[in-house]
Amino acid sequence: MTDAGEGVLAAALRDHGRAEAIRMGTASLTWSALAEASRGMQAALEGAGVERGDLVAVLAPPSLEGVALLFAALDLGVPMLPLNARLSEIEQAQAVVESHARFLVVAPGEPRGARLAAEAGCGLLELSAAGGARPLARLASPDPRRADAFAAAAARRRDEGAALVLRTSGTSGRPKGAVLGLDNLIASADGAASLLGSAPSDRWLLCMPLFHIGGLAILLRAARVGASVVLHARFDEARVARALEEEGITRVSFVATMLERVLAVRGDRPAPASLELVLLGGGPASDALIERAEALGYPVAPTYGLTEAASQVATRPPGADRAEAAGGLVPLGGVSLRIVDEAGTPCAPGTVGEIRVRGPIVMRGYLDDPEATRAALEDGWLVTGDIGRLDAEGRLRVLDRRTDLILSGGENVYPAQVESALEAHPDVVEAGVRGVADDTYGARPAAWVVLRDGASLEPDALLAFCRLRLAGYAVPVRIERVDELPRNATGKLLRRHLRER
Repeated sequence: MTDAGEGVLAAALRDHGRAEAIRMGTASLTWSALAEASRGMQAALEGAGVERGDLVAVLAPPSLEGVALLFAALDLGVPMLPLNARLSEIEQAQAVVESHARFLVVAPGEPRGARLAAEAGCGLLELSAAGGARPLARLASPDPRRADAFAAAAARRRDEGAALVLRTSGTSGRPKGAVLGLDNLIASADGAASLLGSAPSDRWLLCMPLFHIGGLAILLRAARVGASVVLHARFDEARVARALEEEGITRVSFVATMLERVLAVRGDRPAPASLELVLLGGGPASDALIERAEALGYPVAPTYGLTEAASQVATRPPGADRAEAAGGLVPLGGVSLRIVDEAGTPCAPGTVGEIRVRGPIVMRGYLDDPEATRAALEDGWLVTGDIGRLDAEGRLRVLDRRTDLILSGGENVYPAQVESALEAHPDVVEAGVRGVADDTYGARPAAWVVLRDGASLEPDALLAFCRLRLAGYAVPVRIERVDELPRNATGKLLRRHLRER
């Protein structure tokens, strides 16, 4: 293992240089070739005028060149801001301007690049296509009128030790930029390896977006031990199903909707024999989904994580004893968990409250937002806004987001638990629940469901199904059938948009 100062690829290069590091389609790089590409990218960044601390925004689909850029930036001390390609151009411009990004890197021929760079006054760099003579082409220089602002921002990023700035998903409000250091990323990768094991023989399937910490973390985990990564440009359930069957994949990371779609493609076929780990994160997964996957032999490891904590916080290893399908999550090494009440007082085991996290994985803070940082970090503890409980052994069960909690007649209703009950019905593919105003109770749960093709389940029948599984106050007051649920780019359910339907 290396430390943060030795170079991110040093250990993999030293011990596994000839082994395959990453494959995308028919193209692949060994660890030696990836290190060489990273060194070339470092030289290209410095030649374009990028300096340590300069924030570089990136708008490009996953590629081998993009992976080389990531490792080059980490070694140079150049923090990166990966942009969500699915955001509107206005939202992308807002992210670039607010972060004081001095450069924007785009894919070849990206039409938004020039407009975004002009609006932000930043320099514009273009990734060369595979086989290009230069890794980066400089298309525009930063606006000299913004030189002082860029220099001040770079000084702040250097002082923070920033490596990545990741925009939060915005599921509970306006997105903010979580600042992560290289030490956070390494602590996360090593903590995951300690809990779940990690070896050069691992073969990861990376089908998560690379503007999301869940995808980026896989690259760091692989680099720490010299494992290989199969990179997909985007998630496609049929292609993922083929890769699991044919490419010797041992590890994969999904959110619940991704696993649901892969299971739908593969049907009742058992999990491939090579598959050793299915990390399942992105929010609480239903017990029904976990149990269905496990019955087919999928080694599911329910996971709780946050962007602000460099991805994984707690995970239940596959096959571990547990009382609940989605419970029994064990914190990563060096990570402490506590549950607190509304006054911030630690709760006894078994008590429901807010989850707080402490350890080397916790972010520096929010980018240029001291007020939000103070609210999120209290005495070294990350205030997550998530609801859960710890058992007597310190294992975690995540119940929901505090902002999604429904207070109904003095009772707490957790939408994720109601969704889990609905998804236990064989005709329900997925469900979304949120509170609607009620004159008597203050709020009551309402549900929106996606049914399997050909199903004609009536709402009354589904309500009767719920009454057998939920307390009366948690049974939805109405259920509506929809074609799809609103989700963000990483598959998280956007409950606040359900009411708009």
